[in-house]
Amino acid sequence: MPELPEVYTIATDLNSYIKDYVITDLRIARGYIALPDNDTFIKEVKNQKIEKVSRIAKNILIHLENKKIIQIHLGMTGRMLLRSPKQQADKWVRILFKLENKLGTKILKFCDMRTFGKVVLLKTTSTLKNKYGPEPVDENLNTERFLEILKSKKTTIKNALLTQELISGVGNIYATDALFIAKIHPETLTKNLSYDDAINLLKSLRKVLNEGIKNRGSTLSDKMYVDIFGREGKHQNFFRIYSKNFCPTCKSKVVYKTINGRGTYFCPSCQKKK
Repeated sequence: MPELPEVYTIATDLNSYIKDYVITDLRIARGYIALPDNDTFIKEVKNQKIEKVSRIAKNILIHLENKKIIQIHLGMTGRMLLRSPKQQADKWVRILFKLENKLGTKILKFCDMRTFGKVVLLKTTSTLKNKYGPEPVDENLNTERFLEILKSKKTTIKNALLTQELISGVGNIYATDALFIAKIHPETLTKNLSYDDAINLLKSLRKVLNEGIKNRGSTLSDKMYVDIFGREGKHQNFFRIYSKNFCPTCKSKVVYKTINGRGTYFCPSCQKKK
């Protein structure tokens, strides 16, 4: 599932390339539903100018001139592809937007193989903002607040990091690597975290997320994540321990284990359980 770096890459690129374009037409694939319903969605979106594209957590937000917002959550297999009218056909197109301005015409496609993503028309982002916890890359998040948030839920630290209501934007890949850098076992209970653990983990999360942004996201073997131009990310070439067989620090055999339903890699020597 695309995480903060992947969604950041897509939203930032879209803001650069479709801002000030008008959605002159759109098509929704048969059987697909844009919320609240297709008729309302088309009526409110068609002929609207795009004022900007932003992001909240893992959600892409397209702000329209009529002050409505298109919320796009990519789910597990969602893509946003920006094409010229003459470019090739794409698989799994659920919604196609025709964009025009004085510079010409572009086609924006929301594609989703497994249809776990969603497209929703919002009147405001207030409810969405209240749904998510702070992002680790937010400089206003200090160690004290970070530790308080983590300890508010009695669970493993790996599960806490993936709980978007607590900490938003972090997914399985970046949580796994951040825990490795911070030398924290993924099954460590949040109640056992120390202040020093919180310092190291917050620093590690910021490091891996910012690296992921710099490398334009991670594309795994399924090749599902690509940017708006259909290009793969590069961060998969810089994973610390995710998908590795041996620890890059001590050369111990990496353990792969399902924790709270998510596949997790960790080094039993470098990441001691408290």
